[in-house]
Amino acid sequence: MEKPIRLESLVEGSPIFQSKGFSTVKVTYDGVEQPIEIPIRSSGVSELIDAFGKQAPTPPSKNVLVKPDDELGRELKLTKKQWIQVLDTADPTYISELDKHRSELGMKIVLKGIDLVFEDSSGGVVDDEDKQVEILRGQGITGEQFTQLVKDIANLTRWTEDREETFLDQ
Repeated sequence: MEKPIRLESLVEGSPIFQSKGFSTVKVTYDGVEQPIEIPIRSSGVSELIDAFGKQAPTPPSKNVLVKPDDELGRELKLTKKQWIQVLDTADPTYISELDKHRSELGMKIVLKGIDLVFEDSSGGVVDDEDKQVEILRGQGITGEQFTQLVKDIANLTRWTEDREETFLDQ
């Protein structure tokens, strides 16, 4: 590992916390496995995650009759039957909305984290996110490749577990 950089100041406009690297995804051409390196960056990803967290769907609540001898009744220390409102995290509409929300967040992370210029078929730069998503999906990205990209982008600024333990011991 490199020797740590000790900061003496933070200069406005300096990208000191921006991390860059590569995500390697596997593709197969005519039966031959081929790794592809995609340049990635961390800049702006945490803000995106924070903003999306505030927009996450909430499960609906439902009234449930809880008895004192039910698990929930014991946890709430009830002495008699009582109607209470609980969040219904098994609600199909909520699950669908949450899956959609997570998928959109993942796509935004990938779009923000890929350190490449998106171009249309005529070579023009594409800034529109919807068009970028269309281009990315049109490339045939799989769920596994997508997950690898999201993980690698997040790991640009995350310590590995063994490094985290030694860091805390210093």
